[in-house]
Amino acid sequence: MVGALRSLGLAAGLTVAACASSAADAPAVLVSADDETLLAVAAAIAEARGTARVEFGAGDPTETASLAVLPPRPGPKEDRSLAAPTIYDIVLRGETCLLIEKETGTEIILPEPVSCRPLND
Repeated sequence: MVGALRSLGLAAGLTVAACASSAADAPAVLVSADDETLLAVAAAIAEARGTARVEFGAGDPTETASLAVLPPRPGPKEDRSLAAPTIYDIVLRGETCLLIEKETGTEIILPEPVSCRPLND
């Protein structure tokens, strides 16, 4: 009887885990890269990073499922920097558009007016 209950508990736990992982993130792109959208994305990233502003790297977030944020420029007493860009994956989780930092996994939910579509649409 105890063995049967353990088996039932294990099966229930695996079912819950399977349900939780079935709502996977889907690679996405921004629907628009107009000024209003990019300002909203930049503001969300700046707030999450605790910085005043961010500068985007090369690339078109309406075509690729990633977004690069450049490191701060070297100060007046520095002639170079070893800092690398921060790369964010653009994903859809249900109907929520968010960025996930590749290195740390930090998630940033993108506010209105930002909207995403699945990468392969």
